[in-house]
This record gives sequence, structure tokens and C-alpha cells, in this order.
Amino acid sequence: MSSPTSQTINTPAGKVLCVADLRGNISQLNDLVDQTGAKLIIHCGDFGFYERDSLNRISDRTLKHLVQYSTLIPPALRTRLLQSNVTPDSLRSQIKASATNILSELPLFLSGQKTLKVPVYTVWGACEDVSVLEKFRSNEYFINNLNIIDESATAVIDIGGVKLRLFGLGGAIAYHKLFDIGEGTSTIAGGSGTMWTTALQIGQLVDTAQKVFDATETRILVSHASPGREGILAQLALALKADFTISAGLHFRYGISYNEFGVQGDQELYRNKLANSQKNFMDMWEGVKGQVESNISEEQRILLENCLSVVNRLPAVNTMPNDKDEAAFKNLWNFNLPDAASGLLLLDINQGKIATETRSQGFNFSYRRNNVSLRSGSPAIA
Repeated sequence: MSSPTSQTINTPAGKVLCVADLRGNISQLNDLVDQTGAKLIIHCGDFGFYERDSLNRISDRTLKHLVQYSTLIPPALRTRLLQSNVTPDSLRSQIKASATNILSELPLFLSGQKTLKVPVYTVWGACEDVSVLEKFRSNEYFINNLNIIDESATAVIDIGGVKLRLFGLGGAIAYHKLFDIGEGTSTIAGGSGTMWTTALQIGQLVDTAQKVFDATETRILVSHASPGREGILAQLALALKADFTISAGLHFRYGISYNEFGVQGDQELYRNKLANSQKNFMDMWEGVKGQVESNISEEQRILLENCLSVVNRLPAVNTMPNDKDEAAFKNLWNFNLPDAASGLLLLDINQGKIATETRSQGFNFSYRRNNVSLRSGSPAIA
């Protein structure tokens, strides 16, 4: 197991900007810094880790998805690209012929034509090119102020009297792919323009957290997938002793802020949620256990045991008032972010306090004023 790499920055009281799903529109980060005065940025995946050659590796379905939701593409051009008579080959040809970077602005930042104004800490998302991430991990690619946090690389931010410890886990959660690295060449997994989490990454992250543990720090799990939807991430947050989780992946128009005590009737319901996640994992694990155990090294076996310890981490049925699981049930706070085009979260940190502010474009309800059929369907008076 490799030793965890840490990055540390010190800054006076200030704001931490939290956003997600830039989808390649990386310049938007600088615009948001100008608007908010943030000292640094936490980003929750779908950053836009694509280059020109990525076009050859992206599946037809993923490419259409990227075009549909990209904020880099003018609406008129997007409409033309997504017409039913545009074949996948034609779509690729038009993207390749474009003078602008339709997939992502990443090449502009790699070349130095554009720069990031403040430090950015990001995980990768579900739609990224694993080959590009491999180049960052091998130091072939480098962008000043861009820091990728993952199962081995963590960061400490000393700001406003608080030491924030950032742990990162990128990619989608797909149980049938937890032991498949796809086109990856090291420990990260992906293929066809998408990326997912592996069991060994979860195990490595637990190892990293144990090696850097400091009780004076405030721990944040940054993930692309939501712990609210993926029980294994909620279990991981418990194992990491996280104080906050910040995630994305749901693409709501409003940000979400909650703790389990606020949405579960009692701790037993919370336990049932995690138990269901455990069952999903173990059902998959029993099918591949023999094959996996016969092909892993001793080092990987330790990481696998770490992952299994996360999966088997369930709160006790009956807890004492000072039980750690009950404390997490009431005090672990979860934030899920909308896409960067729709909203953001600000952590305003000063004198040891972490205040929050959310912003969102929200839904447009003005259509109701002009919808005659809707008005005529008003509730009847009994």
C-alpha cells in the first residue's frame, strides 16, 4: 500500500465554494470565484476530464449524453447535433471539426492558455476519460491549482480556525463493477468515457484515513455519488468518522442539506438502509469471491478486508446515549449539490464556525400563470 500524499494550505477566514458537474466548462470556476470571493473550491465530479483524443474512446451513448447536457455548446448547435438524422459518425465528425473545445476546456488549461484563480480540489465523476486521469496520476499532465483527491491523495485546509481534511472518492457506484477496472491501467476504473468506483479504492481510502487521522481535524468525504442514495457511501462516511459529506450525481435544481436524524424516523430505519446496502454488496461478492481471492496480491487482500469492514459496518440495534453511531446519526451532515449551472454551496468559515449558504436558480413556475387548463382544474369545494 502506498503512503498517502497530502496537500496543505493555510489561509485566513474565508469562503469555500462547493460545486459539481462543470461538464468541461472549467472557466465557470473563475467566474464563480469572482462572484463569491471564495478562497478555494471543492468540486464533486464530472469535472470534464476529456481531451481531443477522448472522442475516440467515448461510446455513442455517452457522447450523446455529453452533448445534451454540456453548457459549452450553444443551444442552436446542440439542437443540430442531436437531430435524429445525425448518425454517431456524423456527430463525431462535427465535434472533431469544431474550432472550439466542445467536450471540455481541459486542453486550454493544460496548455496554459487558461488558468485557475484559486486552488481547486476535485474528485472525478461518472462521465470522465480514465486515460486522462491516468495521465494526471502519473504526473504527465499538470494544471496549476488543480488538485485531484482520491483514495491515496488527501488534503488539509487550515482556514478560519478549522482544519478541513478532505477525503475523495470519485466515479459512479455500480455493484457489478466494483471488482472491474475496465480500461484502467492502475487502480482506478473506467471505460468508454465513463468511470466507476472499485472495492479496492474504498479499501485504500480507509487505509489513507487511518494513516492521517488527527482528532483536531474536521473530516469531509467528497464523492460524486450521493451517500443518501448509495448506502455503501454512508457506511464509508461512518468508517472515516466524517463530519460532513459533499456529493453530487442527482442533478436536482436545488441543493440538499440533511442529516439522517432529520429524515429517518429512528436509528433502526437508518440501520435498515445500510443493511440493504450490505446485502446488495454481499450478494454480488458471493458470486465473484473465489475468482477475486485467487487473483489478488497480499497487499490487495488487506485493502479488500478494509472494504469488507466498511460493508459490514452497521450501527448497533440498541445504542447508549454516548454511542458513536448515534452521534453520527444525529451530527453527520450531508450536502448534495446541483449542477454548477444551477447552483452552489458556500462554506463561510470564521473563528472555528462553519456557516453555510446555498444558491440555486431553482424551478421556473411562471408557466402556471398562463396555463388555462391548469387553472380550470382547481380543487372543488366539498
